Formats: sequence, C-alpha cells, structure tokens
Amino acid sequence: MRELDRWIEAGAVVRPHGIRGEVILDVKADLTSCFEAGVEVRALTEEGQETSLMIEEARGHQGRLIVRFKGTDTRSAADSLRGITIWLVREQVGALGEDRWFVQDLLGIDVRTDTGELLGRLEEVLNMPANDVYVVRGEGGEILLPATEEVILDVNVESGTMTVHLLEGLRREAR
Repeated sequence: MRELDRWIEAGAVVRPHGIRGEVILDVKADLTSCFEAGVEVRALTEEGQETSLMIEEARGHQGRLIVRFKGTDTRSAADSLRGITIWLVREQVGALGEDRWFVQDLLGIDVRTDTGELLGRLEEVLNMPANDVYVVRGEGGEILLPATEEVILDVNVESGTMTVHLLEGLRREAR
C-alpha cells in the first residue's frame, strides 16, 4: 500500500480559537465523527513539514470543529498550527457511503465517455456550493465535469476508471 493510500486528508486548521490553545478546524463533513479525544492525526504544513498531533478535546461549532491538541495550551501555540492540513489513518475513517469517494482516490484516474472516448485524467476536484466539479485534462484540453448522477455514470477506483456522459456544452468545441 502506498503511503498516500494509508492516510486520508480530513481538513485544515483555520485559526486559533480563544486563549487556551484551541483551533478552529474545517473538516470534511463525512469525517467529523472521527475527531475525538485520544485520536492521533498527521499534520502537514504548507512547507511540507510533517508531525503527529494527539487530539485532547474536540467539539462541534457552527459547522466546524474546535479542537485542542495535546501540548497546545496557548493562543500562540495554536496560532503556529494555522494553515496545516490534517490527515487521518484510513482505518480510522472507515468506508464512505455508496457513490462517495475520497478525493485522493479519484485523482489520476482515466475518464472515458459512455461511448468509449478517452477524455483524459482527473487532475483536480473543485469544491463548489452546488456540487463538486471534476477537472479532466487530456489531449483535447481541459473539461470541467459537474459531479452529478446525470454526468458521472460509473467510478471504479480499483481499476482507475470513470465513465461519464457528456452533456451538451461541457466540451468546448473548436472554432
């Protein structure tokens, strides 16, 4: 198993909260229940430095989490965590529901139309208010696919393939 496959990106520290070392954490909705006292997480800074943190306390607050990590007892210590990405061990997370995938499992898979045409590889996932948008890049350029049942017909992470139905207007036609 690749090291990336062992870890799931779960969220990011937004900013400190209060004066006792707590931070506000943006967490992917499916993963909020994984954050509880005693859980060890992997933290990755924007510069690529990595460390482990132990959750001492976590509670929900306005659609986010307020978390205090062991050894982070002051506002300045909490401020030093601003912007870090938080990762959980995949086994802690468990399986997602039907037709739900972890973004990192989708990146790099081949995207084909329902007629068999290879559009390219899924390179990026954009989180938009209505639905995610999959950015596919290939020889024909870039295509933005809304992650809806009407467009995304099948995803097979194990084989690294996605089958899509191209609605009118999704592909830029050459002029």
